Amino acid sequence: MSVKGHTAPALHRGKKKHEEEVGEHSERWLLTYADMITLLLALFVVLFAMSSISVKKFNEFRTGVISAFSPQINSLQAGGTGILQANSLVSSPGNSSAKATISSSSNSSSSNATVSLERQLSRSIASSGLSSSVSVLTSSQGVIVRILTDKVFFAVDSANVQPGGTKILDAVASVIAPIPNNVVIQGNTDNQPIVGGPYSSNMELSAMRAVNVLEYLVKNDHILASRLSATGYGSTQPLLPNTTPANMMENRRVDIVILNTTISTSLSSTATSLAPTLTTLPNLG
Repeated sequence: MSVKGHTAPALHRGKKKHEEEVGEHSERWLLTYADMITLLLALFVVLFAMSSISVKKFNEFRTGVISAFSPQINSLQAGGTGILQANSLVSSPGNSSAKATISSSSNSSSSNATVSLERQLSRSIASSGLSSSVSVLTSSQGVIVRILTDKVFFAVDSANVQPGGTKILDAVASVIAPIPNNVVIQGNTDNQPIVGGPYSSNMELSAMRAVNVLEYLVKNDHILASRLSATGYGSTQPLLPNTTPANMMENRRVDIVILNTTISTSLSSTATSLAPTLTTLPNLG
C-alpha cells in the first residue's frame, strides 16, 4: 500500500510536466510570427521614409550637384524645378541670348555661302557648254554637282574620264579650289549586270569611276588630296526605279558633294557617315 501511495503522485507530476512542455513548444511559432511582423513593419517604415522627399534637403542636394559641375554657380535660379536645367549652367542670363544670336547669325551666313557656291558652280559649268549633262543642287550634306555619266563623262562600262568629262571637272575645280571644304565623290550605276570588260560588278565600276575623278582633280586641277574621298555605291542608291532606259540613265551618275563643313578625320572609300568640324563654307560673294 505504501508503494502505491508513492507511485500515484509521481505519475501525476510527470504527466503535468509533460503537458507544460507541450504547451511551451506549441507557442514558439508566435515568436517567429512576431519577428516577421516586426521586420515587415520596419520595411514599410523605410519605404515610406524614402518616398517622402524633404524639399529643403532636395534643394541642398541640387545645389551641391550644380556647384560640383559648375563651381561658378553658387545658387539656383528662382523658379527651377529640375536638378540640371538647360539654363542652370549659364553664368549669366545675357550669355544665353548672345549665344542664340551668334548661332542664328552663323546659320544665316552658312546658308548664304551655300547659295553663293551653288550659283558660282552653275555659272562655271554653263561656261563649259555641257550643262545639259550636269545639275547643281543643295542637300543637307552640302552642294552636289550631279553628272550623268553616259557618253560625255564615261564610255559604256568604262571608268576612264572622257574629254567632255574633263571639261566639267575643270569647271568644278576652278570654283572649289579656293575653299577649304572637303569633297566626296560618289560613283553610281544602274542595276544592269556587267558582261565582260575589266570590271566584275557595278560596285567595282562605280568605285573606279569615283577614284578616277578624284585622281584627275588632284593631278590636273591640283586639288589637295587630303580634301577628297571617293565612294562607290554601285546600284544601291538609285534616284529612280531601274524600270526604263531613261530612269537607268539618270541613275548612272557621279555626284561631287562639296560638304557644308570640313572633315576632321580622313574618309575611307567605303565611308557612309561623316564627322564634321565647325568650319563652314566661306562667303564667296
